[in-house]
Amino acid sequence: MRFIEDLCPPALLYLIFLVIQLGFDLSLGMFVTFAIKLIFGIAVVVVLDMFCGIGLTPVSWFLVAAPFIVTSLATAIAMGTQFDELVIGQFTNENFVGKKTEAVPATSSDSQFE
Repeated sequence: MRFIEDLCPPALLYLIFLVIQLGFDLSLGMFVTFAIKLIFGIAVVVVLDMFCGIGLTPVSWFLVAAPFIVTSLATAIAMGTQFDELVIGQFTNENFVGKKTEAVPATSSDSQFE
């Protein structure tokens, strides 16, 4: 496919991410989301390739990398400040609800080091 071979690296990387996301949407049966992502994704790929074509390859790389950088920084800040434990933990109460097992009391025959 000539179109894919002519894409600049940022546009090609974005296209790979787009194909993966579209595969997830199809496998989950989310056909409307698939269609919307397909239309906007192809438009973004074309815009990224146009940026590369006019010499704005660094801008194209920034647009592809910015979501990953922002997510990494937000995760690092949240982990460093323990935001998830201090703030979010006050409003949520997550408990594992599963099969409850009763503790078996230890007998003298169970202990090997008496």
